[in-house]
Amino acid sequence: MEKKDASFWKAAAKRGMQILSSLVLMMALFFFFAGTLDLPLAWLYFGLYFVSLAINMAIFLKYNPEVVEARSEIIKGEMKWWDKTYVVLYMLFMFAIPIICGIDVRFQASSLGLGYYLAGVLLFVAGWSFTSWALVENKFFEGSVRIQKERGHRVVTSGPYAIIRHPGYAGMIVFYASMPLGLGSLYGMVPALLLAGAFVFRTHFEDEMLQRELKGYTEYAKKTRYRLIPFVW
Repeated sequence: MEKKDASFWKAAAKRGMQILSSLVLMMALFFFFAGTLDLPLAWLYFGLYFVSLAINMAIFLKYNPEVVEARSEIIKGEMKWWDKTYVVLYMLFMFAIPIICGIDVRFQASSLGLGYYLAGVLLFVAGWSFTSWALVENKFFEGSVRIQKERGHRVVTSGPYAIIRHPGYAGMIVFYASMPLGLGSLYGMVPALLLAGAFVFRTHFEDEMLQRELKGYTEYAKKTRYRLIPFVW
């Protein structure tokens, strides 16, 4: 890994704090609404989340440090109306998941067994890995949607982008679907599904924008036909 300057490490530290703060807030919301800390499987799930964050940061710093620096600025440039709408929906539904799961666990409405938990862990690993692969492959994977002319924005067609056009979003949908199962709540699937809808919403408008504004994307879309789900959409 080439030597980085002080501004890069400042951006990397900022990004690390952003994702760690998000995890801590989700944990706080879940355990507060659950009304107890005595939930070993939930602690294991959040522990897996933390370890995965640490591993990802190490991988990105080695193989795609540009994405770490780029994503430290959540919003760059003028956001389009649909991207602003997505950000609101994303924040709302993302933090609704641990809240609903916590309430469910408190009143034992679902009472899921170990099998559901293991399924949640498998979904976590699958979704997290696919998204991480996309982030390693695509140095233009910023937090907001725009054509990054100053960075020589080009179409990425390798890795998971040879399978579907928006693999990062597909992986995140699977990852967030794992959370209700990992935290012992079927009712948590409601905000998880709504969050999946938010990703579909963003994918639709982002894909249209890329076909209009990014050179070579229309040709790529003809070759890689599906946006999120192979053979479906």
